[in-house]
Amino acid sequence: MTSALGRLAWLPLGFGICLGAQAQQTRAAQLTAKPESVNVEQVPRVPGVSVLLRGFNAGVTFSQVHDSSAGWYNVVTPAISYTFSPHYSADASVSVYPYRKVQNQNPGSAAAERLVVDLGDVGDTWIAIHAGFSSRRFRNVTSASFSLPSGDRTNGLSTGRVTFDFSNHIERYIKQTGLFVDVGGGDSSALFNRLLTSNQNSLGPLVHFQTGIVVYLPRSIRVQSLAYEQLPIGNQKVYTTVSPRGAPIVTVETSNGASEDNGFTTSLAIPLTPNFTLSSYYNRSLRRHLDTVSMGITYVVRGTPIRKGLSMIDRALREAAGVSN
Repeated sequence: MTSALGRLAWLPLGFGICLGAQAQQTRAAQLTAKPESVNVEQVPRVPGVSVLLRGFNAGVTFSQVHDSSAGWYNVVTPAISYTFSPHYSADASVSVYPYRKVQNQNPGSAAAERLVVDLGDVGDTWIAIHAGFSSRRFRNVTSASFSLPSGDRTNGLSTGRVTFDFSNHIERYIKQTGLFVDVGGGDSSALFNRLLTSNQNSLGPLVHFQTGIVVYLPRSIRVQSLAYEQLPIGNQKVYTTVSPRGAPIVTVETSNGASEDNGFTTSLAIPLTPNFTLSSYYNRSLRRHLDTVSMGITYVVRGTPIRKGLSMIDRALREAAGVSN
């Protein structure tokens, strides 16, 4: 649009016939062009914002979570993202826990006092880089994720090490219904399936898989259901926040299969405005016999119209409220 206005400013009125011919050619090209593919991120152009800052976005999620082992706690997750091009973007986020219960590690405490309140704890900082490509039928997003050890290792919020994960997400939509498959691997469970919270964080090689279905209902309401598997492929060191009821108090465990997990997750997102979204999920861990429920609200500074496929700032906020998978 800017280049077209520039041409209009320099062309004299005497070339009106040439402009008319050019307009007809432009209209013909628009009619024959293919529909635009879904981008990784579409940040609106805000008047008065420099070109360098147009790719930035930010937001925050407030969540209330209930874990069948640890009870209720709350999470605040700020995040930022930057769009480099229609296909490439990056984001960073960190979770803060204003109120949370953790394992009581005092051996002299009574059995009834197995949990103690922990206020204002901070998790690891997560950084992710994404590359997304789309066609008429498929959408593919490849991600490289990293965690920086800003969390408390003694409370299961960190491994105390820089960790990594690589994953590939592919979607196939049929009208308002999509099928998807995720495959990846890394050296920490904290970077897989970040939608969920967990009572443990692992350090050691593993691979992960998940597959499911997503359905868009009227008013852009989004329902997603998936099955997942996290499979260790080497020795694991597991940092536990809360041990299961009746189990020995163990905050650090080392074995080959300690971090294995599998189960089902169903999530719901209800857009209120382009900037505010209500979200909730339920997760059942079959391996650990745990149930987790979360309810929250997300605010994004520069909101975008709801469409098929979450933007990267949406992913950073809605999938970063948990400690781990």
